[in-house]
Amino acid sequence: MCGIVGVVAPGLSSTALERLIGSMNDLIVHRGPDDSGCIVRQSMAIGMRRLSIIDLSGGHQPISNETNDIHIVCNGEIYNFRSVRDELEKCGHVFKTKSDSEVVLHAYEEYGDRFLEKIGGMFGLAILDEKRNRVLIARDRVGKKPMFYAEKDGRLWFGSEMKSLIAANPALAEPDYRQLGAFFQHGYILQPDTIYKGIRRLPAGHYGVFENGVFHHAPYWELSFSPDESKSQQEWEEELDTLLKESVKIRLESDVPLGVFLSGGLDSSAVVAYSHEAGLRPIKTFTIGFDREEWDESEDAELVARHFGTEHHVLKISESDLCSSFEEILNRIVFHCDEPFGDSSAIPMYHVSKLARQHVKVILSGDGGDELFAGYTSYQGALFAQKYQQRVPSFLARNVIPNLVEKVSTILRGSLRYRAQRISRVLRNSALPMVQGYRNRSSLYDASSLRKLLQPDVAQDAIYLGEQFLPKPWWDRLHSDRDVVAQMSEVDIHTYMLDDILVKVDRMSMANALEVRSPILDYRMLELAARLPSRFKVRGNKGKLLLRAVLKKKLPERTSRKKKQGFSVPLRDWFRGQLKPLIHDYLCSSESLPDTLFNPQTVQQILQEHDRGTADHSTRIWLLLVFAAWHRMYVANKPPAFLDYQTS
Repeated sequence: MCGIVGVVAPGLSSTALERLIGSMNDLIVHRGPDDSGCIVRQSMAIGMRRLSIIDLSGGHQPISNETNDIHIVCNGEIYNFRSVRDELEKCGHVFKTKSDSEVVLHAYEEYGDRFLEKIGGMFGLAILDEKRNRVLIARDRVGKKPMFYAEKDGRLWFGSEMKSLIAANPALAEPDYRQLGAFFQHGYILQPDTIYKGIRRLPAGHYGVFENGVFHHAPYWELSFSPDESKSQQEWEEELDTLLKESVKIRLESDVPLGVFLSGGLDSSAVVAYSHEAGLRPIKTFTIGFDREEWDESEDAELVARHFGTEHHVLKISESDLCSSFEEILNRIVFHCDEPFGDSSAIPMYHVSKLARQHVKVILSGDGGDELFAGYTSYQGALFAQKYQQRVPSFLARNVIPNLVEKVSTILRGSLRYRAQRISRVLRNSALPMVQGYRNRSSLYDASSLRKLLQPDVAQDAIYLGEQFLPKPWWDRLHSDRDVVAQMSEVDIHTYMLDDILVKVDRMSMANALEVRSPILDYRMLELAARLPSRFKVRGNKGKLLLRAVLKKKLPERTSRKKKQGFSVPLRDWFRGQLKPLIHDYLCSSESLPDTLFNPQTVQQILQEHDRGTADHSTRIWLLLVFAAWHRMYVANKPPAFLDYQTS
């Protein structure tokens, strides 16, 4: 596990290139505090920061081949490197280390650009090929590890984090405010875009080649959803069980201590169960708990920990502790993401990563179960909407029934009133076409509200603010004739999971020099989920049917039946209470929220309605707050003093 950087700059001296790589590397020391290295050849340079996990003494990077004319830096882990190494040794390749990165290098020598089809794992890598005067960069199939690049005037910059590219060429930091449409609706910016005009994400499952002054990229793996109706449930259970065993087992290989994130939910508990089955002893498990019952899952986690006899670590955080450190964590999130990132669960993710890093260097997590096996209530809602529209006449479904429920809510009090209002919204949303219903369920800002928030010229230019609110490939998927669960799952995997969940996990863990491995996101697991008919995923008000069936005999009954609970923090109350002065400091400043971009009257209205309790705008305020912190740090170039690094 590392962070990597690289430059191709014809005309730049070797000394200047080495100095440039050094400055890029310095900004990602958190990704690899154990070691660093670089190599410069023919106006090309690659470098890395290393977090030593496998072959601690011999895995120094960059690694070169026998003839010292092909070199590699690799961020991540290759889980099948031993079998690939055996195959390469039979072909005559000689290895000088036990490192998985050296296996990738020899695979490139043997198979050319098709080497990516041979390796399985999570990675962002770069190969400097002197023979062919080219640089190749690649990203793992699922997109667990990041890779950013920029090209201009025959030069290329790339790396694990955007701050390195900006350090090498400050002109790349020019903001692309068209992305505000995506950010404020989704809470993140969708690949291949970034908040910067000159910087792009290499898409997941892609590789790119820079040669003869030209960069091009192409996919080497694509996920295809095609349900296989030929198998029985028992056959599916056996296949999933076998794959889970293997996926967990291969991720337990490490020359340093490792553990498991344990929330007490189904997915993380599954990872603990299969780690125990694989013989890991003791299993070190890590949980974060809150002093508010509705946000706290630590009791569920302790149940699983006791069941498997794990060495369990719990970090109990009070609201006052979280609020006192809020500004620092906010700015650390922004610094490590390099752009506005709107998932507030990054806060507990940062804290639990910090806890785990005190004991281990590698952690396994349960990420991916909800997207692959339909764990979110949105999938259940989509099926309900389908039946609602089929069984209820449209004039009743769209207005009469929702209006009636809403009128009933006015005579109710307390939680009953809230529930009735929620039912009315669900019914109204369920009567909409599938695409519009998906947008309403997933959007953090609806398009109408966002047009009021943004200045007219900014809203006019904003992408995804019109009818098409997703990149075309996924927009088209929502219009296909397949069942709604398959449509939504495919879109969620390629958008929310890729650009939110995986970004959060990578940035917050690497901020603490912690490697996270996700067995459920083995690419073969995605291929299984893409073949699995939706009736084995969700039915009625219950999701993850197949996964629950497989785990029924492995977990405590309460755990196997547990409903989805979000990994979040109580922003609503914080923003009305302890954090109110901080919120107003950030959001009422033109330095943070420029009047050229935002309508200050709309911002004030949002704050006033939230303060009075007439509306819960906590999510919208969080998005504004994240943008404001990013703008101060990266555009106004005024990072807070407590950050370890500077942004330029």
